[in-house]
Amino acid sequence: MNGKISDNISQNIKKYRLLNNMTQEELSNLLELDTQYYSQLERGERNFTIEKIIRLCQVLHVGIENIIPVENILVPDTSAQIAQINQQIRTLSPSQLVILEKFIAEVLIYIK
Repeated sequence: MNGKISDNISQNIKKYRLLNNMTQEELSNLLELDTQYYSQLERGERNFTIEKIIRLCQVLHVGIENIIPVENILVPDTSAQIAQINQQIRTLSPSQLVILEKFIAEVLIYIK
């Protein structure tokens, strides 16, 4: 993940934590993370996993689009992007396709 996007994610998480009147310690406890480790995540010294971002969205009651700056990642030519994704999907095994389908279903909940 490029630094600017990672920094934006960390800033957005901090913003929503503060809007929820939570300390880093309170949020780290809800996420079952060490407070010092969470602090490093929020400062951008470490990267959030998608699992942590999804859990954060649940705890902070926000959509994933509020955390991940989608406008900074989208490319104008979506047909090229779709073709590339289709090409990658064709290489997946049936069990990998099942995992991908479940992952997409989990993420779509937070971006609708």
